[in-house]
Amino acid sequence: MSTESLSFQKIIRWTDDECRAYYERLRWPNGPVCPHCGGVEPYKITRKTRTKNVLKTIYKCRACRKQFTVTVGTIFEDSHIPLSKWFAAIMLMCSSKKSISAHQLHRLLEISYPSAWYMCHRVREAMADKTPFPLEGVVEADATFLGGKVRRGHPVYHERIQDEISLGLRRKDGSLKAGPRKGQPHPRTLKAPVLGMVERGGKVRTFALNANDETASEIRPLLRANLAPTAHLITDAHGAYRAIKKYVRHDSVNHQVEYVNADRPDIHTQNIEGYWSLMKRAVIGAYHHVNRGYLPMYLSEWQFRWNARHASDVERFEALAAQTQGRLTWYQKDA
Repeated sequence: MSTESLSFQKIIRWTDDECRAYYERLRWPNGPVCPHCGGVEPYKITRKTRTKNVLKTIYKCRACRKQFTVTVGTIFEDSHIPLSKWFAAIMLMCSSKKSISAHQLHRLLEISYPSAWYMCHRVREAMADKTPFPLEGVVEADATFLGGKVRRGHPVYHERIQDEISLGLRRKDGSLKAGPRKGQPHPRTLKAPVLGMVERGGKVRTFALNANDETASEIRPLLRANLAPTAHLITDAHGAYRAIKKYVRHDSVNHQVEYVNADRPDIHTQNIEGYWSLMKRAVIGAYHHVNRGYLPMYLSEWQFRWNARHASDVERFEALAAQTQGRLTWYQKDA
């Protein structure tokens, strides 16, 4: 089935058999391949009696003698959710410009909220950048803080308390420690710092920082690892970027004075600032709160959507479906 013949309406109406046939053509264009040993001559087994497994036909490898299906070794493996609902979720996540929440998928797909939540994180794992080539040309870098104020008594408030205890801002009993602002933590301590780099006219790359603020010890290694030696880096006047000029060409703009250099209009960080605005719109409008431990997964989603911004919704769907190999078995990554 060619990309031209696909559409959003067709994909969300596919049956499980149609989804499986499409995925087999996409994953195995030259015929089935055993995911266990790489054997290329498996044979089919057709079940004659009805069992709890709804699949009538499976493959068996002639070399390792193991049985498999097209979903083995992918984000769909061991899932009781029909493949048609998986494909509908991928299509919705690819076509939603400002993201779609697990609660919305829970309502649209008529599955439980925990299933929708885990499905979203499996899809985000597939969205992770698989080609981490260094950024070239003019690259804008900036850091921001994701999060917001939470009212006392809201369920998310208790998550914030645990985060502040782990950061050393509160005692184990939840009471605040004395600090520079009469015992009150700085507003930024309630948010997670994120570093972003955008190649003008190209890709964006984002990283969740471990520290509670922008620090040169974290930012500098990330910049060196993700910038080509010929890149031209443009940042704001934050002190964490000063020493990077030893490795790449670096210019900065002082945001306390101006947002665009008056003498050199090309010296600005407007592209990465625009990316931050889209990301924060997603947090406010779709998610409302992002746990620090899951932040890298959400960054992968926004990054994938930005990097494929010039593609159509169907092209983004096919690109994502083609990189769904790899299982996700964790419950929560460490913050």
